[in-house]
Amino acid sequence: MGDRFYLLKPLLVTLTLLFIGLIYWHGAVDQLTLVNTRMKATDQSAYMNYARQMVESDYTFIGGRNRMPLYPYLQSLFYDPAMSDEDFFTQGKYVNLILSVGLLVGVALIFLRSFNWLLALNLILITTFTVFIFKAGFFQAELLFYFLNFCFFLLMWRMLTNPSWFVAVLTGVVAALAHLTKASILPGLVIFIASLVFSWLRQIFQQASPHETALTGRKVITYQPVLAFLVVISFLVTTFPYLQTSKMLFGHYFYNVNSTFYLWYDTWEEAKAGTASHGDRIGWPDMPADEIPSMSKYLGEHTVYQIFDRFYNGAVLITSKAAYSYGYFKYVIFYGGLLIVTMLKNRSRAIRLIRSNLPLSLFLTLYFPAYFLLYAWYSPMVDGNNRLILAQFLPLMFTISVGLDRMLSGKRMTISSYQFDTLTLINIGVFIVLLFNILFILTSRINTMYGGF
Repeated sequence: MGDRFYLLKPLLVTLTLLFIGLIYWHGAVDQLTLVNTRMKATDQSAYMNYARQMVESDYTFIGGRNRMPLYPYLQSLFYDPAMSDEDFFTQGKYVNLILSVGLLVGVALIFLRSFNWLLALNLILITTFTVFIFKAGFFQAELLFYFLNFCFFLLMWRMLTNPSWFVAVLTGVVAALAHLTKASILPGLVIFIASLVFSWLRQIFQQASPHETALTGRKVITYQPVLAFLVVISFLVTTFPYLQTSKMLFGHYFYNVNSTFYLWYDTWEEAKAGTASHGDRIGWPDMPADEIPSMSKYLGEHTVYQIFDRFYNGAVLITSKAAYSYGYFKYVIFYGGLLIVTMLKNRSRAIRLIRSNLPLSLFLTLYFPAYFLLYAWYSPMVDGNNRLILAQFLPLMFTISVGLDRMLSGKRMTISSYQFDTLTLINIGVFIVLLFNILFILTSRINTMYGGF
């Protein structure tokens, strides 16, 4: 019987994923046709124009350094100059839907490889029906970025646990692809490099075996910095054509109107009246140097209370937007809260888990709060929409799931003199809730809630 189940398991997994894919497609098409009907909403027409101008300029179009080029390039491959705007909009939504199916297959394979089948199934269902299904039918770069950012996160995790030359190069390349989709990965890259340096310095300080890594058996002094260098150089080489053009035309390698200027305005109205109206998307803005926003200018013109108030109000805004969004928030809170409670109840095991890889623990401790604060800070410019914070949904759910898997491994729960695996019981309960939640989404929410924000 065991052998038969082992042989049937791949078939059952495949059939399950196909069934999920079919109902996902049906729901996403409802969102695409019934809800997402305005091409000028949520940057969609801007991405359309970017892709169109790529084709019409024979791919010499520079772009305004607001949106990144990878996603428009993918959409441009399907563009025909004879198309009307409406035809291109409709086609682009279906292209994004097909792309989302491929991305979900990648996400599913990662979860199935990382966790037991029931936890993996729950994570797949949560991702599919409370995030992807609402965003699949949009002419936007978000889903591609979410996947690439997740892969980048996993590679950084791998580099802090089991590094290699190949993984270092791959990390840099994937980071570059994510950056060319949306310019939001640099804070994570900086935190990762700092954690890798911390790992190197810690091993030197401990005089471990002597100065050896489990990976190479050679001196840490020689190899850890080289791995960090490989990540950075792979990233720079892959992005160099884009960075060089930015330097030539805009004066800075990492020029982006959002992070260079808009981050330091208090409102979007200020940004529109400021650098946005002085040519910041065709070159360095034509305005007096003392009027151009920057960190030093912002800090000099705002009190500590005003700065704290912006962080606080931004945090409240993005949390409330997430709570009343597509449905993912309650699962983040449940699994995350369960992990916190479990770690508090078994502090000795939690401490051992944290100490088992301090560089990774440092990375995770810095990574998520840093991005949350950045999103909170930027939220006045975008009204705290989900498009930003959902970039960290997959990394966060993966991290929480690893923590639960490690903390509850071997734990049993007794019910009426019968013992059950604790994590299995928890996931069965979540699965039952998910079924009702998915039914509600497919019959009601997907047809009424706009997924572009």
